Amino acid sequence: MKIKEIILRFDGIQLRNSDIPKFRGYLSIEYPNYDIIHNHLKDGSLRYSYPLIQFKTIDHKPAIVGINEGIDLLKKVFLEISDIKIGEKKSDINEKSIALREEEFGTADDFIDYSFLSSWMALNQENYNKYNRMNRYDQMAFLKHILRENLKTISKGFGYTIPDVEEVKVDGSFRRRLVNFKNIKMLCFTGSFITNFYIPEYLGIGKQVARGFGMVRKI
Repeated sequence: MKIKEIILRFDGIQLRNSDIPKFRGYLSIEYPNYDIIHNHLKDGSLRYSYPLIQFKTIDHKPAIVGINEGIDLLKKVFLEISDIKIGEKKSDINEKSIALREEEFGTADDFIDYSFLSSWMALNQENYNKYNRMNRYDQMAFLKHILRENLKTISKGFGYTIPDVEEVKVDGSFRRRLVNFKNIKMLCFTGSFITNFYIPEYLGIGKQVARGFGMVRKI
């Protein structure tokens, strides 16, 4: 299937990965009525579906990726936004660009190489404990299994039914990385993988993708 994707970039501003939540928080304040930015519904509950607005750094510059329903909002943001505030620091936007494209999503006939451009948060509390009890060989196999489950989660968010889940193959090599997230050290991973599945450029995989984790790019 085809996925519509929009990428809004602010090339004149430097941004650290650790400041992405502040960047997202600023836009949430500027556009409080759009729950697809902050994922909080009007009744106070959380929106648990796959995030259609994802905040990133691309080449150390702030960027926002929008998918499907998120596209119209990012067009509005592109026209209206004139500065970015990170904590107490406000930066005027002098350079910005927007790109709209269609990307393939779903099962592929051939294997495609991808790399993680940002840390992949693969583990929750339950499977973190399970991961730690495994030997190195089983840990790698477990991460490949989780990555395939992540593809299933994204597919569900896009309303895409994988014809045969068992035919989706994943292989890769992942390195451990400790990341400070909300003042807690989280075990994440970097590396590259191959799969017979189309993933749109800069899309996030795993946990906390709205905050820039798990961003992938085709090699």
